[in-house]
Amino acid sequence: MFTSQAVKSLPDLSLDISDASDWEAILLRTIPHHVDITAVATDPVSGLLAIGTAHGSIHVYGSPGVESRLKITEPAGLKVKFLQFAVSVFKLLCIDEHDRLHVWDCASLGKPKLQRITGFGQPVHAIVTSPSHTHAFIALADGEIKTYDLLCLRISQYSIPNQWKLYEKRSLASGLDLSGALGADLIIDTVVHPRDLNLLFVLFEGGVLVSDLAAQNTVRAFELILPPGAPGGAGFHAKDILLPRRLQATALAIHPSGHLLAVGYADGTIGFWALEDEDRPLALRTLDSVGEEDLSAVDTAKLDSVLSSPADHPIEPPREPIFKLAWSGFPNSSDPRGGDTVLTVLGGMTIDSPPGLTALLLPPLQPPAPPDAGSPKPAGAAPVLHPQTRAAMIQSLIVKDVYTYTTVGPVQDFHLFPRSTPHFGGHYDPDTILIVSDSDVPEARTSEAFEFPPPTFLGTPDSPATHRQSATEPGKGDGTNAEEALAEELAMTLQSMEVSDEPRAASLPPQLWDVLGEHLLKVDKHAYDTIVRDKLAPVDGEVPFPVKGGVAWSDDPEGQMKYIKHQPHRILVTYLRDLSIRFLDVSPQLLVSTGEDNPLASSFPSVLPRLRIDLAPLFIDHSLGLSLLPPTSADYDPRLSKERIETIHVAPESLECVTVMRSGAVLLHRLDVQGEEGSFRQRSLEDEELVSLSHLRPRRGLRYSPVFAVKPHKARGLVTACALADAGFLAIAYASGSLLVIDLRGPRVILRHDPSRRNSSGFLHKHADVEPFLSLSWACCGLISEPVPQIRLFASASSGNTSVYTLAYEAPSAWSVKQAGLALEIPGRPIAGGCFVLDVKTGTQCRADRQGLAAVLHPDSAGEERKSVWVGIGSKGVKCTLNVNGERIAKAEWVTKVGTVQRAEIVQKTDSCALVAFTTLGNALIYSLPHLEHIHTIRLPASGTSDPPSADDAGDFVTYTTFPAPTSSSIRPLLSTQIQTLFSHRRAGPYALPLVDLAHGRGSVPPQPQPISLGPPSMIGSVLGYIGSLAGASAGDQIDALLAGPDRPIPQPNKPGARAGPERPATGTTAAGSSSQASISAAAAGMSSGVADLYNRLGSALAERGEMLGDLQQSMDSLEQGSKSMVEQAKRLAAQQGMKSWFGF
Repeated sequence: MFTSQAVKSLPDLSLDISDASDWEAILLRTIPHHVDITAVATDPVSGLLAIGTAHGSIHVYGSPGVESRLKITEPAGLKVKFLQFAVSVFKLLCIDEHDRLHVWDCASLGKPKLQRITGFGQPVHAIVTSPSHTHAFIALADGEIKTYDLLCLRISQYSIPNQWKLYEKRSLASGLDLSGALGADLIIDTVVHPRDLNLLFVLFEGGVLVSDLAAQNTVRAFELILPPGAPGGAGFHAKDILLPRRLQATALAIHPSGHLLAVGYADGTIGFWALEDEDRPLALRTLDSVGEEDLSAVDTAKLDSVLSSPADHPIEPPREPIFKLAWSGFPNSSDPRGGDTVLTVLGGMTIDSPPGLTALLLPPLQPPAPPDAGSPKPAGAAPVLHPQTRAAMIQSLIVKDVYTYTTVGPVQDFHLFPRSTPHFGGHYDPDTILIVSDSDVPEARTSEAFEFPPPTFLGTPDSPATHRQSATEPGKGDGTNAEEALAEELAMTLQSMEVSDEPRAASLPPQLWDVLGEHLLKVDKHAYDTIVRDKLAPVDGEVPFPVKGGVAWSDDPEGQMKYIKHQPHRILVTYLRDLSIRFLDVSPQLLVSTGEDNPLASSFPSVLPRLRIDLAPLFIDHSLGLSLLPPTSADYDPRLSKERIETIHVAPESLECVTVMRSGAVLLHRLDVQGEEGSFRQRSLEDEELVSLSHLRPRRGLRYSPVFAVKPHKARGLVTACALADAGFLAIAYASGSLLVIDLRGPRVILRHDPSRRNSSGFLHKHADVEPFLSLSWACCGLISEPVPQIRLFASASSGNTSVYTLAYEAPSAWSVKQAGLALEIPGRPIAGGCFVLDVKTGTQCRADRQGLAAVLHPDSAGEERKSVWVGIGSKGVKCTLNVNGERIAKAEWVTKVGTVQRAEIVQKTDSCALVAFTTLGNALIYSLPHLEHIHTIRLPASGTSDPPSADDAGDFVTYTTFPAPTSSSIRPLLSTQIQTLFSHRRAGPYALPLVDLAHGRGSVPPQPQPISLGPPSMIGSVLGYIGSLAGASAGDQIDALLAGPDRPIPQPNKPGARAGPERPATGTTAAGSSSQASISAAAAGMSSGVADLYNRLGSALAERGEMLGDLQQSMDSLEQGSKSMVEQAKRLAAQQGMKSWFGF
C-alpha cells in the first residue's frame, strides 16, 4: 500500500522504550482482604492486632506502617484454628488445622521469629494463657489438659487428666446415673479465674469443673440437671419435659469479680452460678427472659395448663445454642466489686430472628453483708451461701437493658478490644467490638466494628429532639409555605438522626473491608494536595479502630528510596458491598524510609476517610426514582440490598466521581461543594432523565456531596458504557442503543440519541440497525477536515463502527452537540475506553480536560496547526490514523495464542509512549506508536482472576484475586489486590514489606488483679473468699514453678540492649538498643535468639512423643543414665497416684 510522505515523516513516539529490555513486569505489593478470617487476637499492652485466615496466613498490624505476615508451613495453607498473644512473654501462639502449636517471638527485630512447632498427637480443643505467668493450657480431644512452657518452649510435666470421667465415677457412686450422655467429657473451653491463678475453669459438654492447680483436685462441679417439669430453653412442649435432663454446656464466662459464672447451653439458655454454690444455679434464662424468671424451676400451674391443652399454648421456635460469652467490667464504680457489667452473647436467638449479637447490661454485684456474717463457723465446714446474699446476687442478674448488633449473616465470632489491661480474659473495659459474620458468598466472612458498649448503656444525655431544637433558629420558618416547611423539617430530622443511640462504626483498616472492585487513578500534585487536605479530620458517626503499637522502617540497601519522589501520586478507589466508595492513597511516597531513625509515618495503603461516599441513603427515598426494585421495609440495610455498584469513574483533575449502578442509575458526586445555608429544598431540573440530589447533605466531615443522578429506565436498559471528562461532560450509553450526553454545569442533557425512535417508521426494520455503544472516550482534537481543536466524543458500537460527536460552544455558556457526521471503524468488538488521540510530536494524550477546554474557548489563531494520531483498539487488532479521519498510518492484528485483548492503555515513560494491550491469559502486548511495530510480549505475574486490570498511563496497574465463589453467585469479594508495574527498574525495593519492631513503645503488663470480697469493703475479711488462693504478688511465679517442675531450665536473658536482629543483607545497620525488660520478657528474648531451625524440628518431633525432658545436646555417663531411669520411674508412680487424687480417690 502506498504511504504518503506525511506518514513517513511522523516521528517514532516509542524510541526510548523500543527495546524488550525496557519492559519487565513485577509484583510490587499485595494488599490482602481478609474475607477468609478464622481467628483474631489482640495484645492490649502493645496495641497489636493479629488475624488468622483459612489459607494459613497470619497478619499482624500495629501503628501506621507496621505490618508483618507470617505463614504456616510444612504443609502450607493450613487453616488457623486458634490465635492468641501470650502477653507475659510477648509471643504469638497459633494452633493450625493439624493441631500443631506454632510459637513466634514478637520481640525479635525485623519480623516475628518462629521459635517452635509442637504437635500433640490429637485434636486441640482450646488454648488459654494468662498475662501473669508463662504457661499455656492446651485442652485436647481426650479430655486431658497439657501445659506448655512458653519460656523453655516445651511441654511441661504438669498435666490434668480427664476430670469429667472421674467426676462421673463419683456421680455413679452417689447413685445419680446421667453419665450415659455421649461426649459429656469433651472439653469445649478453658478459662483462668480472673483474680485467682490457682483456679482453672474447664468447660465440658456435661458442665463446668473448677480445678485447684496446687492441690491437684477438682473443687467445684457445675452440672445443670433440669428437674422433671422444668421448661429450660425448649419450653413446656419439650417431649422429655417430665424427665430429668442434663443440659449440654457450650460456652463459659466469668464475672469480673470472680464470684459469678455464666454458662451457655445448647438449648439457648444461660445459667448463672455462684462460685460457692454448685448445687443449683442462681437463674436459668434466655435472651427474652423478663425479671427474675428462672427456667430451671418448675411452674406447676403452667405445666398442667400446657399438658392439658397444648393447642392453647403456641410452640416457641427453637433457639440457637449459646456459642460464646464474654463478661465485661468497667471502671465505673468506687466499690472494688465494680459497677454495671455487660454480658455479650453469641447465639441464643430464636431461629426466626434476624442475625446479630446481643449485649446485656447487668446491675452491679454488690450484695450487703448477711446478718450472721460475723458468727463463727464450725471448724472444717464449707462456706455456705447465705439466702440474703443469694437473693442479692439474683438481683444483680436482672437485665437492665438489651442491645443487638445486627449483621448481614449469622455471626461466627466476635472480639472485644480492651483499652489497656490484658487481664479478665481480655474483656475488661473494652471500647470496640469486632464482629465477624457470614457473607452472601458461602465460606466468606464479613467484618464490622462498632463502639462498645452501646451508647444506650451509658445514658447519653443528648437526644434528637434537643439537637433538632438547637439546629433551628427562632423565626426561621416564618413566612415559609407548607412545602418549604416540610422540606426543612425533613432536613432537620435527618440531621437529628446523626445523634443516635446506635453505636458508631469503627474505622476498619482496608484489609478488613468487603471490597467488590477497584479503580487505579493517577493524579497530579495539585489534585493530590486537594485529596489529602485535612485527611485526619474527624467524621461524624465514626470512631478510630484501636490498633497501634510497634514501629516500621525500610533499610533501602540498594538506594532506591531517592527515586520515589519522581513517581506520580496514585489513588485506589474501591467500592464495597455496603454501597460505599472508599479512597486509598497508594502513592509510593508513603513508603519513604531510610532506616530505624526515619520510620514509616503512614500505612500503605493509607485510608482517606473524609472522601468516603455513602450511596445507601440515596436509595432509601424511592421518590427519587433511583431504584427499579420494589420498596423494602423501613429498616433499610445496604448490606442486604440487591443494589450493586457496577463501575466507578473519577476525573483526575476535577475529582468528580460517577457511579454506575447495576440497575441503570448513574450518580454524580462532587468534592467540596459549598452548599447554600438553609437550601433543604430539592431543585427541579428541566430534563426528565435527571433528578437533583444537591439537597441531600453528607455526614459532617465527609467531603463528597451528591449533585444529581440519571434515573434508570426500563426502555433504555442497563448501562453499557460511561465516560467522564474533566471539561465537565458526561456520556452514558445504554443497552437499547440510546446515548445521553450531559453538561455537568447545569446539569443539562445536550444530546439524546435514541435509535428506537428514529427507526420507528417501519415495523420490520424497527430494531434492524440498533446496536449499543460499548466504548465511550473523550478527546480534544482537530480533524483532517476541521483542524480547529474541539471537544469530541468517540462512541464505538458493538460492530466496531465508531461515531464522532463534536461539542459546539455558544456564548455565553451554552453547549450543544452536533449530530454525528463522521464515522470511523475499529477492528472487531471495541475495547472499553479503547480510543485515544495523541499529539503527533510529543505523544501526550489530547484529553478533554481543563487545558483542552481552554484551547477550545480561547483558540490560538497564530499558532501552527496541531497534528494528532487517533488510535482505535478492538478485539481483533488496532489501527492508527492521522488527524482522526485522515490517512491510515498503520494497522496490526493481535496474536490469538496469547489470549483475547480485554484492556488497553497508552503508557508513557520519559518522553516516549507505547501501546500496552492486556490479554485474558495474563500477557501484555507492547506496540510502538504510531507505526504499531510489535516490541515485546510480557508475561504478567499470576493473578487469581480473569478480570481486566486497572492501569494508569505511567505503567502501573492493579490486578485482583477474587474469593472462590460459586458461579451462580452475583457477588465476588476480593481476596487480595496486587499492585504491579511494567517498569521494574528501581521500583521493587521500597514496596517490600518493612522491617518492624513490635516491642517499640510497648508498656508493662499490669499487676495481677487481687481477690475481692463478695461482701462490702468495710467488712473484715471476705464473706465468701476464693478456693485455695495464692499470694497475689507471687501467684504467677508460683504457678510457673508448679507447672514447670523443679528442674526448669530458665534461659538466661541477653545483655541489656542486645536483642536479636533481623535477617537482612549486610548493610552495616545494627539494631538499636532497647530499654530493660521485665525478667520474663528478657528471658523470652534471650531464648529466642539461640534456637536454630534444625533444633526446632528435632524438638518438635520429640515433643510429639512426650520424650523431651532435658537438654538433648548433653552426653550422659552411666551414673546419669541410672539417675534418669530412677526419676522416670518415680514420675510414673506419682502420675498414677495423681489420677487417684482428683475427687479424693
